[in-house]
Amino acid sequence: MVWTALPTPFKEDGSINFDEYLRILEFQAENGVDGVVILGTTGEAVSLSEEEKDEVFRILKENAPKNLKLIAGTGTNNLKKVLKWTERVYNLGYDYALVVTPYYLKTSQRGLFEFFKEVAKVRIPIVLYNVPSRTGVSLLPSTVVELSFVENIVGIKEASGSCDAVSEILMGAREGFFVLSGDDSMTLPFLSIGAKGVVSVASNLFPKLVVDMVKSRDPKLHLKLYPLFKVLFVEPNPIPLKWAMRYLGFKMGPYRLPLTEPSEESKRKIEGVIDGLRKGG
Repeated sequence: MVWTALPTPFKEDGSINFDEYLRILEFQAENGVDGVVILGTTGEAVSLSEEEKDEVFRILKENAPKNLKLIAGTGTNNLKKVLKWTERVYNLGYDYALVVTPYYLKTSQRGLFEFFKEVAKVRIPIVLYNVPSRTGVSLLPSTVVELSFVENIVGIKEASGSCDAVSEILMGAREGFFVLSGDDSMTLPFLSIGAKGVVSVASNLFPKLVVDMVKSRDPKLHLKLYPLFKVLFVEPNPIPLKWAMRYLGFKMGPYRLPLTEPSEESKRKIEGVIDGLRKGG
């Protein structure tokens, strides 16, 4: 499975560019990805107003190609808001809700279990999201295993970069519970031990190559894409991605603070990697 984590394009006045958003959706559908993640980390969800978020969820669901599955990022550190947005996307007809571990608040593994158990009462399938580098808290494999037996919790986007964590999850989780890599560079290692796919940043740019890599599990494709996987994090995501998409002709608009344009050195690195992949087919 390849799920593309979409960025949010803006107009020059800073408002959301829905025409370009829909163009990006069509591009992804045409190139064979299984689905897209809307308003996850890459989509800058925390920088959008409540009204903007609701508009994005509604307009993209109403206009998405029929062959494209949709995951909505509904997580935050406020349970009432998580329940509100998860219920909202369920009513809109989304396929899944992606719910990140609550950030900033310090809690225990029991607290995380109870938090996700409460969210799972909404009837939409829930994909857990573990990204300790951003949230400051890690959802331990033992907790994920326990959560896998909770009704409506169906998988996890694992962005810890740990093959050991994925191994422990898959050893103990209920049958059918899936793991998606949250890091492009870890996709092939995770697939080798039983993961089902990736939530990819790189597939915004070269979706067919990423799909081919996941389907074939070809190390040569991993190595071909590896420079792209790394350069897209030369500065914090989605700064490099939005510049790369602009370089490929997408109308991404200005950066919304606190994000800013990448440095000139980063721009040259990003453009060099993209040119290399283009020349290499």
